[in-house]
Amino acid sequence: MKKKIIIDTDPAMGTKGGDPEDSFAIMMALNSPELEILGITSVQGNVPVERGY
Repeated sequence: MKKKIIIDTDPAMGTKGGDPEDSFAIMMALNSPELEILGITSVQGNVPVERGY
């Protein structure tokens, strides 16, 4: 049975000075056979929420 999760993160991919580790974690989660991703939310953290794409 897959574990159901919601990813709540601040992916700063492509933003100068932003750390891309959240984006890599999203990619890994999406490709995991053990997880069912119910949703992904973007929050403010390393970058303003408008840039967290």
